[in-house]
Amino acid sequence: MPPMRGINLFRLRPLAEFLPEVQSPTEDVPFRRKVVYTAGSLVVFFAGSQLRLYGVDTTMAADDPLFWAHTAYAGNFGTVMSLGVFPLVVLEMATHILLGLRAVNPTVENRIILNGLQKLLGMLISVVMPVGIALSVTHLGMGSAILASLQISVGSIVVIYIDEVLRKGYGLLSAIPLFTTANICATIFWKALRAGVHGKLAETFAFFLLILNLQGYRVPLPVRRRPRSPDQETRFQTNHYINISYLAYAPILFQATIVSSTYLFSQHLYMDFGENKLVNLLGKWQRSKGFGGFIPVGGIAYYLTTPPTLADVARDPVHACLYAALLLFGCGLVSMAWFRVCIHSRPYMNWLIGDQVSVTPVQDDSIPLSQWARRVFMVAFAVGFCVGALTLLAGFMGVIGSGTGIMLAVTVMHSYFDSGASSGIGPIGL
Repeated sequence: MPPMRGINLFRLRPLAEFLPEVQSPTEDVPFRRKVVYTAGSLVVFFAGSQLRLYGVDTTMAADDPLFWAHTAYAGNFGTVMSLGVFPLVVLEMATHILLGLRAVNPTVENRIILNGLQKLLGMLISVVMPVGIALSVTHLGMGSAILASLQISVGSIVVIYIDEVLRKGYGLLSAIPLFTTANICATIFWKALRAGVHGKLAETFAFFLLILNLQGYRVPLPVRRRPRSPDQETRFQTNHYINISYLAYAPILFQATIVSSTYLFSQHLYMDFGENKLVNLLGKWQRSKGFGGFIPVGGIAYYLTTPPTLADVARDPVHACLYAALLLFGCGLVSMAWFRVCIHSRPYMNWLIGDQVSVTPVQDDSIPLSQWARRVFMVAFAVGFCVGALTLLAGFMGVIGSGTGIMLAVTVMHSYFDSGASSGIGPIGL
């Protein structure tokens, strides 16, 4: 049976061309100009991250129950940039899933149309999600909710267009790695200056050094080649190396995104169908005494959204054990799934296993060519499992910011400089 072909998107071209587009540069952009565009993008983003929502009580952001997840995708709860790069992450996940599963033919024309549809869908997410956020804060009146939604939507749309400018070659990195890394570093810096957290600086610095020492580690991937002829006596193998840094992006970034989506979905279901047993299994919610929203107090959402500390282990060991199991195995499965959908991406595979290999006589530890993907799947699960373990360790150590944020910042910057600062998109396979 011939392989199933994906669909073509030429009928959707009018939709893809509906929104205005940033023009690609006609010549190579000088490095200094890229620095200016990148710095200007950061200034705009940080200004929006500090701009509180007009007409909304700022105490609604005093206690953000998903602070650790919002930090991972550069969201600042209660500001114009409340969504951060969340819409961009969702769009990238959807695009790679469609291409990886061959639901869409990976032709040049389809990729161009898909980029336009990404932006259109991003605008839709930027309009719909702020409405849900505003409605979840029940003390807001209808007028204040509409005003808050409009402000968050405008901020998210600005981020989408900044990302397009950076991706077209005007910047050093795309918005996802740039804004997440900058936001994490800024969060750690400002928290370090506050009174009462100086004792945590040593733990944070130690965790930072640990993550830095793990960067650049490579797992050998010796692949046994088939002999060119039956008479060939000497068999050869090609020596590849799996760069685990590129396998770590998915569990670090997308795990937080998946948890955030589950959090919001569960909360809205509970508000409308709180008496349903299945809804209660997904999550139970109650109003927080610290701010105007709701926090999970039971169900799956409760075990997903509260990272355990040593005090949590003593108070609720079942909660801590379930959270650890979900985090460890969830990160491993996310890492495997992301490799599966990114196999089609030649730049990602070049970053992951390299395009420069050596050829040597076959060794006992080599594997057949047909099993190379299985080996990478095993390594991907192990890397994701380790990312989950490091996240737990950061919670126990009480690092400033979040363990997820520190891992993301260190991994992004190391990968960027390791690739020779030559990629304008960022080495995350996106």
